[in-house]
Amino acid sequence: MGHWEEAIQRHVVEGVPLPGIQRGQSPLQLRSSHPLTVADLADQPSAIRRQAAALLVEGFDRPKGWPDLHAAARELDHVLASGFAFVAVEHDLLLGWIGGLPQYDGRVWELHPLVVRPDRRLRGIGRALVAAFEDEAERRGACTLTLGTDDDSRQTSLAGVDLYSDIPRHIAELRDLGDRHPFLFYRRLGYTVTGVMPDANGPGRPDIYMSRAVRREE
Repeated sequence: MGHWEEAIQRHVVEGVPLPGIQRGQSPLQLRSSHPLTVADLADQPSAIRRQAAALLVEGFDRPKGWPDLHAAARELDHVLASGFAFVAVEHDLLLGWIGGLPQYDGRVWELHPLVVRPDRRLRGIGRALVAAFEDEAERRGACTLTLGTDDDSRQTSLAGVDLYSDIPRHIAELRDLGDRHPFLFYRRLGYTVTGVMPDANGPGRPDIYMSRAVRREE
């Protein structure tokens, strides 16, 4: 892990300020010489919103993803109407976006969705978007942050087995099967597996629930 990746992880997990920037600024601006920023999706022009819908179609495997632009645009509108969303933008190109949806009268905020262009992954964009989501959810009074990450392609030990036989044991023994399932990414950011929904995407294809507490200064 490089120095900047470690700094972002400490910022996300421990709340340690990122070097050289203030709270609310984009850490992406220090990672690149290009004008790369994280901004509120609600303030973006229609061209960026169209790219955001297209990225939902392109960035998620079917059948768990969105089948077409119409369905993706409806999802985007739902996120903006019910919660909030942030984008990572370079010039006029959308690199990724993240949404937040309230649950339990705003005490819990769900991270949904998170998507980054395939050719820009593993560059800290996802981490920066998660940090923006967490900052905004905390500002809105969240106590808990949560998300669901599907295993629709048998990437983890939770897929293709009878989870009902011993759900706590299966969760405790969760492991990646070599394809770098997203639960590894979220676990590095401090999220813990808090449950599983067996067969959520069809027989043997569960949804993995992960959460973390909002760390507040006392």
